[in-house]
Amino acid sequence: MSSRKLTMTLILGSSILPIVLAFVAYFGGYTPDGTNAKGEVLNPVLTIDQWGGQEERFVGVWSILKTQSGPCVAECGDRLESLRRVHDALGREADRVQVVDMSVEQINLEPGIWVVDPLGNLVMRYAQDSELKALLDDMRRLLKVSRIG
Repeated sequence: MSSRKLTMTLILGSSILPIVLAFVAYFGGYTPDGTNAKGEVLNPVLTIDQWGGQEERFVGVWSILKTQSGPCVAECGDRLESLRRVHDALGREADRVQVVDMSVEQINLEPGIWVVDPLGNLVMRYAQDSELKALLDDMRRLLKVSRIG
């Protein structure tokens, strides 16, 4: 095979190979195992009726929901202030998000930090002591790809 034919074959092969691989992956049922989310993605999501939220408070806006057992004391207040800083760090997207503090006695959830979508569904969960940079990264990603709220 001449040098010209080999070059042409390599160019053609490198152009067609990605298309063939994509076709095989798509119709072969391949789905990636991992996710980019840093929090726990709830699958299936919990609807507003399942977790006991109030529609007028949670529908129409993204929410960062902090839940704790009992009244909010000093440590809880510091964590809430940190969540407000996460909210402020969202910049121009901050108008699409609210920070809500509730006791677990008011709703059917365990203590933690939850992300509620504009339809009222719980979509993500973080431990109370989790790194808030992870929450900020996930919120930025959610707001970037979201067409609602």
